[in-house]
Amino acid sequence: MKQIERKYERRAEIFKALANPLRIVMLEKLAEKPWCVCALATELSVDKSIVSKYLSQLKSVGLIEDTRRGTLVEYRLVAPCILQIASCAEETIQEQRKKLLNEI
Repeated sequence: MKQIERKYERRAEIFKALANPLRIVMLEKLAEKPWCVCALATELSVDKSIVSKYLSQLKSVGLIEDTRRGTLVEYRLVAPCILQIASCAEETIQEQRKKLLNEI
């Protein structure tokens, strides 16, 4: 039972990491190409400390990884399927809402 519980704890941690719209935007940007904190902060018009904190959270659950190149650290998405899951859920929910509206 412990092993099953840990599996669901990990999943909950992943979804918790997705519970902020900016972190989702960051994942979408990282799906396009690797980014360093400075460039991503500039791209999103967000303070570097926030970007750094959010990248750390995404990395801690295993959705992204970093690569060091001298003093530069680049982050990239290693689980692109997470964006596909989000998109699938969003599309399904929108379709269900359309069906409900048509029934009224």
